Amino acid sequence: MPALEKMQPGDHYCGIFRSDADQRQITVDFVRLGVERHEKMLYLVHLQTAERLRSTLLDAGIDVDALITRGQLVVKAAKDAYLVDGVFEPRRMIDMLGQETASAVEAGYQALRVTGEMSWALEGDPGSERLVEYEALLNHFYATGAKSYSICQYDQRRFDAELLIDMLHTHPSVLLDTAGIDNTAMYYVPPQAFLAADRNDGILGARLDNLSGRARLQMA
Repeated sequence: MPALEKMQPGDHYCGIFRSDADQRQITVDFVRLGVERHEKMLYLVHLQTAERLRSTLLDAGIDVDALITRGQLVVKAAKDAYLVDGVFEPRRMIDMLGQETASAVEAGYQALRVTGEMSWALEGDPGSERLVEYEALLNHFYATGAKSYSICQYDQRRFDAELLIDMLHTHPSVLLDTAGIDNTAMYYVPPQAFLAADRNDGILGARLDNLSGRARLQMA
């Protein structure tokens, strides 16, 4: 059973992969389940070109051209979505996701599922240093009950450890290679704590709360 079958609207996954094969599996499961659930899909590519994505889906027996023609699958370059006028602004991106979600529901889809290859942020574009802030704020958006959910794809071979640790702090769920993991009682830090004036103090508080919760379970 693909780990992605557990995903529901409101979920915010950090997809950390360490091989091209695992990324291909994420891609195929993401689209196949979107078709089965009659959801609109937004796929933001970067290092993986649109043509390579198309080839991966065709090899898996998915009629990608039909999905694109009827508008159920939208494939865009990541920078075209994340960078408006060449600048990354987290709240503007979240507003766009809200608009796309509303549009998908109005068109009769059950939800909007989004996945983006985040390697665009390594190229030094203005605002890209706010990536971690964006990932934290995105949890507020999903907490509103929006009929949307996402997988933010991070290639462990390209990102440094410090940033990936922050990704563990800002995602309630993790897709490690192809295994889905609930991160809420492990490394996840709620946005109000992560974005506190003293980030380390917020992280420490969340970690201690997680430890206290585990202690209560062990004593029960």
